[in-house]
Parts: sequence; C-alpha cells; structure tokens
Amino acid sequence: MTYRTILRARGVSALALVAALSAGTAIAQDAPSGTLTIGWQWDPGTMDPQMHRQRYTQIISGAMRDKLFTQPPPGLARAPQVAESIVQVDETTYDVKLREGVLFHNGDELRSDDIVYTFQRLWDPATASPRARMGNMANAESVEAVDQYTVRFKSKLPFGPPDEASLGFHLQGQEILHKATYEALTLDEARTHPVMGVGPFKFVEWLPEQRVVMEAFEDYWQGAPGVERIIWRTIPEESTRVAELLAGSIDMIHPVTPDFVPQLRAAGMKMEIVAGASSRMVMMNVREGSPFADPEVRRAMNMAIDKQSIVDFLYAGLALPSTQVPGIGQEGNIEGYSPFSFDPEAARPILSQVTQPIEMFVQPGWVLPAEAVAEQLRGYGMNVTAVVLDNASFNQTNERGSFDLLFAGAGYGSGDFTGAYYNNHFECVRLETERVRTGFCNPELDEKVTMIRNETDPETRQAMLEDLVMALTEEHMPWVPMFIPAEVWAMQPYVNGFAGSSTGQMFDLQNITLDR
Repeated sequence: MTYRTILRARGVSALALVAALSAGTAIAQDAPSGTLTIGWQWDPGTMDPQMHRQRYTQIISGAMRDKLFTQPPPGLARAPQVAESIVQVDETTYDVKLREGVLFHNGDELRSDDIVYTFQRLWDPATASPRARMGNMANAESVEAVDQYTVRFKSKLPFGPPDEASLGFHLQGQEILHKATYEALTLDEARTHPVMGVGPFKFVEWLPEQRVVMEAFEDYWQGAPGVERIIWRTIPEESTRVAELLAGSIDMIHPVTPDFVPQLRAAGMKMEIVAGASSRMVMMNVREGSPFADPEVRRAMNMAIDKQSIVDFLYAGLALPSTQVPGIGQEGNIEGYSPFSFDPEAARPILSQVTQPIEMFVQPGWVLPAEAVAEQLRGYGMNVTAVVLDNASFNQTNERGSFDLLFAGAGYGSGDFTGAYYNNHFECVRLETERVRTGFCNPELDEKVTMIRNETDPETRQAMLEDLVMALTEEHMPWVPMFIPAEVWAMQPYVNGFAGSSTGQMFDLQNITLDR
C-alpha cells in the first residue's frame, strides 16, 4: 500500500469510536529492563499539561499521564483509556464511567474527583489555559461527579452522539491530573513540579533544553512497562541525532527527514513510517502593514509555489502536496478539491510588485523546504529570505503574529476541523489569549462554525463544512497549504514493540522492549 493510499483510506470514517481497540486488560510480562534513550528535536517547555499547545509537550506528558480516551496507533481512531465507556443521558448530558483500580504514581486510586478537578481547572478563566477551547469546549457547561467512578459532562448545546461528544469535550486530548497534588500548586509551581499521573512512567527529572528522565511505574493499570527507564535528550540538529544513533549512543530518533532515510536503512536501522496528520503551510500575516494584507497577493502566493517539485526532490515520496486548509483524512477535507494550480505566469505580475525585504521564519527541522519556497519566490522578484529560529523563539513569533511569512505546521491528530484546529488558527476568540498567528479573524465564519458544531444531521453538516473550507482556502487565504509529510522514526534493531502514530505522538511506550 502506498503512502497516498494509506492517507486516503484513513478518512473521516476512521474517527468512529473503536472500543474494540481499548486495552482493557493488563498484560503479564517480565519486570522492566534497560534504558531507552530517545534523541529528538524538542524540549517540552513545561510539565503542566494544560499550559501548552505543542505536540512534543503532550508526548512527554502522555508518557506519564493517561487520558479518558486515546488514539491507538497508527491512525486517528479513538478508544477508551482510563474511561470504560461514555453514554448519552439526554441531549446535553453525557456520563463517563471510569475503570476501577487505576493508580496514581503515589498509590492513590483514580476517582471521579480527579477528573472533575482536571476539567474545572482547565476551564477556569484564572488558569488561562491555551487548551481550554480545544474541541468544542467553549460550549461545555459543567462537569461533576455522579459517584466515585462516574463523571457527568454537560454541554450548553447538543454535542451529538457519544463519539462526537468525546471530541467536543476533547476527552482524548487532556491528560488527567491528581487533584490533591495540583490544587496545592500555583500555576508557576506546576510548570516545573514533578509529574503525578496514572501513566506508565514516573517523573525523575527535567533539565530544560537537555533531557527529561522517567522511570517505569510497575503498578500501571495495563501492566508494568517493558523498559525500566526512558531518557529524552534534546538534540536540535538532525545530523547530530543521526550520528548518535549510528554511533549507538541513543536508541531511537524522531523526527527523521527523507534525506537520512536511505543512510539509516543501509546501516540496518529499524524504520517506522506512517501516514502523517500534520500539514505544512506558509502562513501569511493578513493584518494591515503586511504586504500580505492584500488578498490578491495571497491569491498569487497560492499559485506561485511548485509544491510537487518540493515533495519530489526533498521528500522522495514521503509527503503529499496539500491543496486546501484541512489535511487529507481530516474532517472537512474535500476529495479532489484543488482551487489553485501552479501558475507562475498568473502569479508573476502581482508578486513582482512585492519588493521589500521579507523574512520567512522557520524551525530547524524544516529549513530545506522553507529555503526552496524562498528561492521560488525570489524568482518572481520578491526579496524573501528563510530565517531559522530556535523552537522557543519560533513559537513565540507564531503566537504573537510578529512575522510576514512563517513556514509552519499544524497537527490534526484528533481529526476534527471545527474544534481545536479551527479555534487555534482561525477563530477570533484566540486573539484574546494572545494567539495572533496570521491575524486572520472573520466573525461571520465563526458564526458558521458554531452552527456546524451544533448541527446533528450528517449531510447538512458536511455541506456546511465544505462551504467553510472553500471560504478559507480560496476566499480568505491566510495560508498557502504546502504538503503533508509522513511521520518517521528510526531506531536500533533491538528496539521492539514501538508503533508510530499518524498524529506524530508516541503512544503506548510501555510496550517497548530492548532485545540487546
């Protein structure tokens, strides 16, 4: 099966709640053994799972904290994790039943009060969590304990059947907090405090920009992990990560770009490659004062870049060109919809007038495609330079909207479009939490999104979604959609049990064993 086929087959239908995939039974296995050292690009920035919007921060958190629902690799399907089930009580009320006997790292049992505290803290305006409006949580009304193992969620508006409601309340996206630990901490203290969770690994240490260390939690409800310890080393340069993997000083690396895949394969490294769920795009500042405030310039930008050549020459088939704002397999993606073709002659008269110096900011892992884009734009007479920022500076630049062009990425691991994805990038309310990004804001589109979120008829909802997607993609055009890369990991041959996820997450790390 080709990468394209995998992406197409994944589809929105893969978002059905797959209870059969739920790991409800602990697996008997040997005691944890060995240390797994992972070299990756990032530092988590915080140990507070409610004070970020970064995938890599959630990876660290998710290794130590479980959620109510999860997304078993390799796709976007959802399944219960510490929840046993979700049932609909009435139009706006849903009961979540918890597994019994799930223990925190200190031996306390997970109870309903911990779930209630987690979501109340998340939604509390005083917390100012950037995750508080993910899913459809803007329309969440309350959460309360029915009994020790049953939690009741209420919404202001109908959230639909239980599987849709789990998305609306973002139950697959929020790790559970230990109430007694976190209610005693200030927000500043929680940023660096040792993690207390119900996940397979326990916190040992975090040295910012150096490493995170965690050890096996042998009383984990799904059984003791296979490895005794995980060390996450922050290694920003991919060439350094590859060299260390080949030298044997680390066991696994992520991400891996196509340039290094042949070398790693030739060296006998084990590769895990799955269809991605993270789009790459050129974000344009649409506010007054930017050359991209003019929609005709943004339209020309969408015709100016030869995405296929970038995919062919830089990604060797491990990526697909994007033609619209939602990614392939994401809710709202319209199969076959491609409103802009590569048309340099149409783009040239407009872009040749944009002659002021423009910096296009990019993170270290995406320098080559960003430089390819900058070179193509210079061919139209534009004065564009790709400027590499460290991850922290890049994120700050993105959030503040202090750019003209940004070569960026957007994950859609939950599969939805009108929830966290739309809120994070387009919804006007994000500006109140200093997530400026492109500066795009259209109250009329926000009203349409609210209507889509509340529409229960599938055909009507799909038609409304398509109208929204077309308006964003070809009318407002805050982005130039670029491509969707595969997610690639490389590891030593003795690393067993790892399954990559389309979301780029690293779920089920407890299943890894080392057969040295």
